This record gives sequence, structure tokens and C-alpha cells, in this order.
Amino acid sequence: MRVKTEKKRNEIIGIAGELFRSQGYGAVSMATIASAVGGSKGTLYGYFPSKEELFAAFVVTAGHQRWQEFIAFPDKAGSIDAKLKALGRNYLRFLLSDEIMSVNRLVIAEAVRFPELGRIFYENGPRSVIGVIAATLEQAAQAGELNIADPTAAAWRFKALCEARLFEQYLWAIRSSVTDAEIMENVEPACMIFLESFRA
Repeated sequence: MRVKTEKKRNEIIGIAGELFRSQGYGAVSMATIASAVGGSKGTLYGYFPSKEELFAAFVVTAGHQRWQEFIAFPDKAGSIDAKLKALGRNYLRFLLSDEIMSVNRLVIAEAVRFPELGRIFYENGPRSVIGVIAATLEQAAQAGELNIADPTAAAWRFKALCEARLFEQYLWAIRSSVTDAEIMENVEPACMIFLESFRA
């Protein structure tokens, strides 16, 4: 029995990810992936029992480095104003990165025919983002800085405010780069509007 290794697993994910990006989820079969990897379908299924599980691993791996950068915002003990600005800035850097945007476009293109992709992406992406934002808002509410009854609902509002305009421009390939100054031009009014609604 062939011993599974982390190196081989990562190789499979990398090759499958490139195929998903270039050809689309539906056009890529496990046989295609196995051929590109240079092994048998049996070996591939030994690592990933289904294409859905392989796609989930691709989503997680594609965003891993960017995710670490997103959650590493400083000054967690500072004011809610500073925390929201840092959180919004890091979120937009995360969202607009090439890695995350390519997965977003892939899921949007294929989700109608393959609804499982939307679920996989949501569970491994937006749901985790909302969890981080909601936890920050809940802490601020407990500290008396915000008046929020439902941190999760408020997190969705904050996320949408930060995304305004820039996300659509990236998604539709109207633009492909953004400066930190342009990110803050989105984040600062988003924070102001949010705090006007929820500041205690």
C-alpha cells in the first residue's frame, strides 16, 4: 500500500487548482487530474475520495496565506474605531487578492450547475470571515462601545459596507490593482456609517 505524504497531497491540490481555474470545475474530471498529476485514479482517490473534497482543499489552500494576514490585525485592545479600520483594511486586502478573487470568479461561474461549490466556498470562506468580524463586534458590545443585539447580522452589514464598489470592479475585471490609500477610501466611510448605526 502506497504511503500518503503531505508533499504529494499539496502537489495534487496545486495541479487540481490550476485545472479548475483554467478549465472550470465542471470540465475537470478526477481522471483528468490524475493524468496531470502523473498517477493513477486509485492514488488520487486515496487522497481525496471525491472531486468535491478536492475542491474544498483547493479553496482552503488557496486562501491560507491571505487568511493569516487577514486575522493578524493589530491593536485588538484599542478603540473600536481603530479596530474596525484595521479589520476593514485587512478584509479588503484579503478579498481583493488574486488568490481569493480567482476562487470567487470560479465559484460564481460554476455554482448554478454545481450548487455544492457555493456551499464549499461559503463554509471555507465567507462564513469564517463573518465569524472573525462578528467576534470583534461582540467584544466591543460587551465592552460597551457598540449597541448590537445580533453580531452576526451586524458583521454582514460591515462586510458589505467595506466592499462597496471595489469588490464589483475587481470581480468584473474593470480593475486589477488597488493601493492601501484606495482601500482606506472605502474603509473609512464604511466605518463611519457603521458606527453611526451601532455606536453605544
